Amino acid sequence: MKLIQPNRTIMALAVWLTLANSSTITRDSSVLGIFAGNTLCGDIIRPLHKISQQADCDLVEWKLTLYQDPLTHKPTTYKLTSVSRFIEKPSNMYSQPGIKTETEGKWTIVRGSNSNPRAIVYQLDPGKPQISIRLLKLGANLLHLLYRDGALMIGSSQASYTLSRISN
Repeated sequence: MKLIQPNRTIMALAVWLTLANSSTITRDSSVLGIFAGNTLCGDIIRPLHKISQQADCDLVEWKLTLYQDPLTHKPTTYKLTSVSRFIEKPSNMYSQPGIKTETEGKWTIVRGSNSNPRAIVYQLDPGKPQISIRLLKLGANLLHLLYRDGALMIGSSQASYTLSRISN
């Protein structure tokens, strides 16, 4: 009799661990990827980051999380956390801590850029079509911002318009 009781405990523990692991896998599979980067504070990206056109802004730090349906792998929502910074005149350094904003919305996959009509493009829609942003998928780990006409946004020696995968 004493041998049966530990076996039941072990079986119950095994079932519990299996269920716990499968729920973790399902939760993680809803994240397509997390991308980060620093961009210049251009007119096109200001509205998405809730930065007014008059605000002093030189650099924006992005952290973009793209979510997908865990079963179909179709795009669902995104969360964009950003910190905008300006250059402090006496020190010529970026402001600390910066102004943090968060934006959420839906995203979709569309096709085509200026240079490649078959390119995969991720479109972020924060609920206002006039401020949606498009990102060209350069590979599994890189996204690059596009102008409204589909051309690649061009950065500088201090910042680019490319976001790199940091997780998933």
